[in-house]
Parts: sequence; C-alpha cells; structure tokens
Amino acid sequence: MYSDRALVIGAGFTGLLAARVLSESYGDVVLVERDQIAPDTEHRAGTPQAHDPHTLLARGAEVLDTLFPRLGAELEYVGAVRADVGSDFLIRSAAGWAPRDHVGLSVLSTSRATIERIIRRRVLKLPNVSLVDGVTIDGLLHDRGTVTGVHGRREAPPSRNTVRDAVSADTTFTDYADLVVDASGRNSKLVSWLAELGVHCPAPMIVNGHLACSSRLYHVNPDLKLDWKTAREFTHAPTTKRGGAVASVDGTHWFVTLFSAGGEAAPTDEDGFLSHATALECQDIAEIIKTATPASPIHHAGNLRSRWNRFHKVPNWPRGLLALGDSVVSLNPVHGHGTTLAALNCADLQTLLHDHDLAKEPQLFQRAVAKAAWTPWTSATTHDLGWSTRRRSPSARFAQWYARRLADVIPHSKQVYRACVRVSQMVDHPTALLRPAILSRVLAGRGLAGRVLSGSRLQARER
Repeated sequence: MYSDRALVIGAGFTGLLAARVLSESYGDVVLVERDQIAPDTEHRAGTPQAHDPHTLLARGAEVLDTLFPRLGAELEYVGAVRADVGSDFLIRSAAGWAPRDHVGLSVLSTSRATIERIIRRRVLKLPNVSLVDGVTIDGLLHDRGTVTGVHGRREAPPSRNTVRDAVSADTTFTDYADLVVDASGRNSKLVSWLAELGVHCPAPMIVNGHLACSSRLYHVNPDLKLDWKTAREFTHAPTTKRGGAVASVDGTHWFVTLFSAGGEAAPTDEDGFLSHATALECQDIAEIIKTATPASPIHHAGNLRSRWNRFHKVPNWPRGLLALGDSVVSLNPVHGHGTTLAALNCADLQTLLHDHDLAKEPQLFQRAVAKAAWTPWTSATTHDLGWSTRRRSPSARFAQWYARRLADVIPHSKQVYRACVRVSQMVDHPTALLRPAILSRVLAGRGLAGRVLSGSRLQARER
C-alpha cells in the first residue's frame, strides 16, 4: 500500500524512527517539530532527559540496525562505547555484587544528542521525508471521525534586523495529511486534543516511586584505571534509598547519574553530589567525581514516574491518527527502557503497514503498542511500587516478592544473573525467569545457589 502524505508530530528519537518506517508506505512524510533544529543541535528543550545517559538495550539495538543498517558501526565511529552486559558491567544490588561473567550481549552507550544527530541525518536524506521546525501544534483537524491534519503556530525565524524582529509575530500553521502520528513525547497534549473532538480517554495508569536523579558529565580521567565500562548500584525498597550509575559515552566522557528513591532528594550541588556518591558501595563513582574534570553542570530531575495512556481502550478512536512512544507509555527514565520501547513500536508499525491501511484501522496499531508496553511497564513499576504505601494487587505483590528473591540469589549464581540480564535487555520474555532451572534456585534462596556455584567451580577444577 502506498498513500500520499503522513505527518509526524515530534522530530525526536521516536519521531525520526516513525518517519523512517512511514517513508516506505507514504509518498510524502513531514516531521513537525516544536524546537528549532540546526545541524549542530545538541540538547533540545523538548528532551530534558537528554542530560542523562542513554544505553540502547540489546533488543532495541537489533531493531535500529534493521531500520538503519550499520548504525552501530557508525555510532562506534563517533565514539559510542560497546560493552558486554556481563563482563564489562559492574553491578551492585542490595544483596551484593553481580557476577562479572561474559554474557554475549553487547550494548552501545552514547549520549542522546549523538544518537539523535546520527539518526536525523540519515532520515532527512530520504527523498520523501522533510522537516518543519519551530512549530507548536495546538490541536487536530478533523472531519466526521477522521483526523485530517494539525493546526498550530510557527515561530517567526530570527533575523538580524532588530526592528523587524520587534514587529514579527508567530504565524498560523496548518497542514493536512492522510495519517497523523503523535510522537511528541511525555509532554504530549493528545489527550486534550482528543477531548476537544469529543473523544474521551480512560484515566491513565500512573505509578510514582518518588524517584529523583541528578546527572553530570565528566571528562575521562586516564589516570583512573577502571576494569569496567558501566557501573551501577541499585536502590532497593524499603531500605536502600540511594543509588548511582556511570557510563562511558562518546569515547571521551563519563556520565555520572546519582538517584534517590522513596522521596529522598537527589543532590543538586557540588558537596551533595560527592557526599551521595561517597555513601555508595561502589566507590569508583566517588573517585570519578573527586578526580575527573566536570564537562557540564549538574542537571536535576525530580518526581520521576511512569504513565500509561490506554489509547487502545478508546472505542471511538478517530481514523487517521496513531500514537506511539512516550506519548502513550512514558516510563521512569531511571530504568532505561524508553528508547527500546519506542524502537519496538516502530518495528510493529513497519510490520502492520505491510498488510493494513492503519489510517483506516488505527486501533490495530494501538493494541500492538499496548502489547509491547506490558513487559517494560511491569519491570519499571514493580520496582517503583516497592516505595509506594498504597495497597497493591496480589499479582504486584508476587512480582515484588519474586524480584526480591532474584536479587538475593544473583550474587551467588551466574545462571540466574544471565537469565536476568537477558530479560532486562528485553531479549527474553520475563517468563524465562520462571523456567525450572531458575525457579528452583530462586525459591531455595542464596544457599542453594551458592552450593550449586561452588560445585560447578569444583567440577571445573577437576576437569
């Protein structure tokens, strides 16, 4: 099927991937972006999370390499750091250190600005994709249950003539399309726009673990001889309220992120940043802060939460409209699933467009978005609900109990750790953690896991 025109609201990571997919099925694809985008754009106001490190999970990297062949090699060329999620990761949970064992799954660690710049350059080279920036969308155009376009305001371009600037004003923006795709992110106004059309959405599901984080970029200090590429120390309800992470990004920098849970404030000043890191078990994080040269201010984000707009349950969802990425499911960014979930949404979009006119059957896609969201949503909210005082459902209580048992066993069992890594990287389904070999170790606790591990080491020595 080949239709005429698709319009994507938002030219960030999700919007760029959506435009790449739509370019296969639509003759003209237009990206409409609120921010002004120049070739050397680094951090945009529309992506405040760009000040935090972005690690592409293994499953997300697979999707991106399908959409953009050799993207991984291109990112490595500009400095992205590839690391094995077992041997190159230093992981600390409440129960102890995870095994440093080669898992065979690698991830790329890079900045949000770098990956957006590389992908944007590729997408805008496509002959049927164009970008209109400096546009704020105020609502949807519609006709008898079908979205036909968007309306908004376009910021007047700056000029060197100050007199002209004084009298210039934003201009009205209107554009029509056969398909409108909302990829405007966690600050999307889609629910309000739909209400204006008489389409009312169910209340979103919101889980707030009252997490906060502070991040800072540092120049790599070559005098620090570290035997890892990424380090992470997790919070753990209800006792361990402080955590931290370091990722090597773009070849020459470390991204240090310190996070707090259970309502505890994350540091916002120099002394607090170092004090938080010094209290962690992973002292390498404090050493970086003490000895490395800062390359950015401290950026703080508070009240981090997860929200799910259940668009797949709207019975009168209009034709000609799709939503994906953070505009549907925005996950607590501390858990790192957002970019991978957006990539999975675009993979589903590509598959469904082969056999369906989604402008006429939009709920096929919204149901696919909901299905893809279930696993990362469950993972993120299981952790965050541990800090909540609200009564939880039996399934949520079981998930939290089992997650605690897993955490207790991980330091003592390479097999359990590998299984957890594959699930966390979204390569395996969470049911893999219920296989008999894993279940028996988890239910028996760390004692059995330790004996099994010791026995396997003894057998290895005998061989």
